[in-house]
Amino acid sequence: MRSSLERAADLLHGLMQPGEAFTAYFEGEDSDFARLNGNRVRQAGNVLQQRLTLDLMRDGRHAQAALPLTGDPDADAPQLRAATDGLRALLPHLPPDPHHACAGPGTPGEDFRAGRLPDSRELLEVLTGTAEGLDLVGHCATGRLCRGFAGSAGQWHWFETESFSLDWSLYHRADKAVKGRYAGREWDPEALASRIRGTRDQLEIMACEPVRLEPGRYRVFLAPAALMEILSVIAWQGFGLRAERTRQTPLLRLADGAVELHPQVSLDEHSAGGQAPRFSPEGFTLPDRVALINGGRHAGCLADARSSREYGVPVNAAAERPRSLEMAPGTLATDEAARAVGDGLLIADLWYGNLSDRARCAVTGMTRYACLQVAGGIPVAPVEPMRFDVSLYQLLGEGLLGLTRERERIVDTGTYGQRSTGSALLPGALVRGFPLTL
Repeated sequence: MRSSLERAADLLHGLMQPGEAFTAYFEGEDSDFARLNGNRVRQAGNVLQQRLTLDLMRDGRHAQAALPLTGDPDADAPQLRAATDGLRALLPHLPPDPHHACAGPGTPGEDFRAGRLPDSRELLEVLTGTAEGLDLVGHCATGRLCRGFAGSAGQWHWFETESFSLDWSLYHRADKAVKGRYAGREWDPEALASRIRGTRDQLEIMACEPVRLEPGRYRVFLAPAALMEILSVIAWQGFGLRAERTRQTPLLRLADGAVELHPQVSLDEHSAGGQAPRFSPEGFTLPDRVALINGGRHAGCLADARSSREYGVPVNAAAERPRSLEMAPGTLATDEAARAVGDGLLIADLWYGNLSDRARCAVTGMTRYACLQVAGGIPVAPVEPMRFDVSLYQLLGEGLLGLTRERERIVDTGTYGQRSTGSALLPGALVRGFPLTL
């Protein structure tokens, strides 16, 4: 795939006319996929795709075109020429863009993150074998992801990683299910088997008669995936510089210093620790780490290339929402979570969170999957789905009792158009006063 970008860049250099410049952002993957239902493979295949986004610039104007690449120079060259001609004809009709920015010349960057991936057959055998006799529904993907950047000023970045991800649910009946995930770069069949056994144990509790709770505030342990659902809603606009400067961020009171979170809460965008490239689509090199919240206080914002140009700050993000979110650990042992709850709930996952009140930084959604009632430190029964509406200021402020010392790498398993490179490293959270509304 690297050669596809190299050939495209060489050709584009030769196509430039006086006063013109270009950047080219490359996205590619070579992935094996499988989808399962009833613990049997229902669909399997391989996806090999390459895409180039070309940005042509002249006199403060720019226009973009995205086109697929085949890797065959004879097939790709005519497409690139046609795209360049089309953008060149369009530019005189466009107004100058005062906030457009692209990286200047710099040191070429190379980032290879090799993995130890499973053979697709082995992965599926471990998955279906450990879940034998259960109704498993899910999907898995494994393979190579590539991102690259080249520009007419000689800029060059290349990122390549190997990774796998599995996302599954074990169903008891109807909406009674337990969700599980396993992802990373280092394949360990026993780790997958252990996670399947863990969700199998939870499924036994799901077979009990479900409990309908009264609306109220409960002592709750949020597993990392449940905490991620809440943070992902806040992160959509909460950490961006543009949202802060235009006063639209749901974290406005935190940014203004009017409120603080619990001192244990620290959040970073940790590009060096995630699985996304450390450069932006405009070619800017990104810092390894950007502090967003430090010790419960607002610490910084994510600024993409356009915000950098508009507000005169350095570029520190590919987009103004986290791609490699990381939360500092606490001291609570994960295997002590139920005992720490005492009487309350264990929530493994949440369902379709949405922002409900921007001023309060509040998120609403539904409990689902393995939401279990805990009595005397022991999970005893599943809980019927209920709506929650919680302010992050309460959840990770005065309501936070502790964070786990173990953290889970949660990989975005989205495959819409292409495999995602987003991820998060999060602990679980023990909280009090978690509001269930109906």
